[in-house]
Amino acid sequence: MNLVPFSKQYLRLNEALPFGLRDAAGRLLLAAGSRVDRPAVLEELRSAELYAEESESSDWRRRLGGAMDAMLLRNAPLGRIADARPDPQREEAAGMRQFTLRFGEQWEELTAALESLLRDPASDRNWQLRLQTLCDRVRTMGERRMDDSLYHLIYTAGHSTERYSSHHALLCLLVARETARLLGWDEALVGSLERAALTMNLSIRRLQDMLAAHAPTITAAMRAELDLHPAKSAEMLAASGVTDLAWLEIVKLHHDSSRKSMPLSALSGPQQAARLLHRVDIFTAKLSRRATRIPATPVSAAREACLGADGAPDEIGGALLKAVGLYPPGSFVLLASGEIGIVIGRGRRANLPVVAALVAASGAPMGTPALRDTLDKRYAVKSAVSVNEVKVIPPHDRLMMMR
Repeated sequence: MNLVPFSKQYLRLNEALPFGLRDAAGRLLLAAGSRVDRPAVLEELRSAELYAEESESSDWRRRLGGAMDAMLLRNAPLGRIADARPDPQREEAAGMRQFTLRFGEQWEELTAALESLLRDPASDRNWQLRLQTLCDRVRTMGERRMDDSLYHLIYTAGHSTERYSSHHALLCLLVARETARLLGWDEALVGSLERAALTMNLSIRRLQDMLAAHAPTITAAMRAELDLHPAKSAEMLAASGVTDLAWLEIVKLHHDSSRKSMPLSALSGPQQAARLLHRVDIFTAKLSRRATRIPATPVSAAREACLGADGAPDEIGGALLKAVGLYPPGSFVLLASGEIGIVIGRGRRANLPVVAALVAASGAPMGTPALRDTLDKRYAVKSAVSVNEVKVIPPHDRLMMMR
């Protein structure tokens, strides 16, 4: 039985769900089709950590995501978004935009939505709820199609500086959550980590975008703003009404190096999460294009983000490599065959990605991408390839259907 967390906000009085709700051990708390008709019972269920069996709830979660996406894109009031429910008749009548947008376009819409949310959080009393709604959508996208999500976000990071800060935040959330899941952290801490990933650079959002897209001389004032941004961002969040102390501490400490030599087990939960977020921040930033430099290869980025003092991956570094792979989706590789391909999925091991060949050994673009099994010695990954060395534009939608 594969259990996935169920958000308590979707459990309502006198409203049946098409799947059962369970506790962390898999014990059934509420049978499929059952209605909670007493407020006291509802509150008791909401006080517990709730889970659903993935195969039973996947279709409902997919259709819920479609309903929420459509309302987010129409800038619907927060209350209506929170009340969104799968409605097959309405989906059919309205032709939900979720199902007409290409997958990459869905991520672009989420990037634009996050950019809008981060502009002035203090002016919107519903800001935290809107941020959590977006956070839930990102989580759902990742749970549903993690490889495709990594592919789009990492490929885009390596080729564009548009909306850098918001795009970087979404990629950090996705990678940090997957890494924390592999470390076995509890959902409450992971939720604070997710929100911290989206908001850690709140105070320097505009400066980040400018530095990524242009090549200005960094002044003393800019340097000071960059150095102080963890504390400043935490202050802005607190002033906006954030009371989640773990969220605030993770943001405040996400560049702190005073505990660098301490083992992970000696740190508090928020301190561990801050260390993880710092590593993820470094790793994903290295994969991102800037006006002043081309993206690093994933192998180079991993050297800086995943290795401990002894030169080997430490606990967080090992989990991070397992989460995305040594050659993550969206990056390019040279195969033993002489072909250049793009990684379209994580493989059985960190160094065995799923690859689609794009450029033949002769250097000529291949008319049709070819799926390669990197476990086969003929197509083993020989090395990572810089994005600037590949002139072919991959057929993204077709590649996503090849795995």
